[in-house]
Amino acid sequence: MPYQLGNGETAEAVLRRCAREQLDRAITELTDGVKSDPVTAVHNARKALKKERSLLRLGRGALRPSERRATNAALRDAGRRLSAARDAEVMIEAVGDLSERYAGQLPKPTFDAIRTHLDERAAASRESLSATGEVAEQLKSLHSQVESWRVRRDGWPAIADGLERSYTRGRRAYHRAQRKPTTENLHEWRKRAKDLWYHARLLEPVSPGTMHGYAREAHQLSDLLGDDHDLALLNESLRADGASVPADLDSVLSLIDHRRAQLQAEAMGVGARLYAEKPKAFTRRVGAYWKVWHSRSPDAEPVQLRGRVAAAPGAA
Repeated sequence: MPYQLGNGETAEAVLRRCAREQLDRAITELTDGVKSDPVTAVHNARKALKKERSLLRLGRGALRPSERRATNAALRDAGRRLSAARDAEVMIEAVGDLSERYAGQLPKPTFDAIRTHLDERAAASRESLSATGEVAEQLKSLHSQVESWRVRRDGWPAIADGLERSYTRGRRAYHRAQRKPTTENLHEWRKRAKDLWYHARLLEPVSPGTMHGYAREAHQLSDLLGDDHDLALLNESLRADGASVPADLDSVLSLIDHRRAQLQAEAMGVGARLYAEKPKAFTRRVGAYWKVWHSRSPDAEPVQLRGRVAAAPGAA
């Protein structure tokens, strides 16, 4: 099923279902997908783990803190064990994007030399893919625990606290990055933008037009900040290993700075729209969507119908 509320689905049900589905997806990628395309499989598994962790943040009002923190720590550890290989690949992709965007501005052999250097580094980091089986077993253990989660509340209160907290953290990260756009601040904002994107996707059915547009912009923001972070990694790598790359890197580093400035400017514009509301106002608005949506769910209709019949003139 999609990573979103089903028709008439309760908050508890969607938290459990999406948790199982994302763990299933990660396990499948790390056991079956790695056999044919390990790099893509690891990328897909990491995406599933990020969705799972975002789900825990959304459901913080429903889940017991000790269970949520333990599960989040295990997921974080699993993601880190897979991150080295992925970081090497995204730098290669970033070089490819630069060479296409600025084709003709620098000699092709310059980009080829950088790509060759990164390919060699990626080959070494791909050895970490041997840990995929161990990570899959760890995730299977987490999967078995989902049904035993002790959910303290359901309905809108189950997710309202998590949604408001995620929005608040994203808004603060936006203002922090606006004041001081360091790589660390921008990367933290990116993580919070991903949370908002995943939350909006999950809640899209409560107001499809509004929440779909919100999810689309949060996705765009996440992509912009992700591209910026990939270039930051590339910049750091080239500055550290520049002596071993047979190419004039000064011009490449200038292009990276130029492209990052473009991406950051565009991200700031999207962020200004996404975080225009204050957190409590944003949460109240989405909560109103939830109440209207839930009142129209199939489970609610018989109760509403009985009420209307009882109030009708001449009703027995």
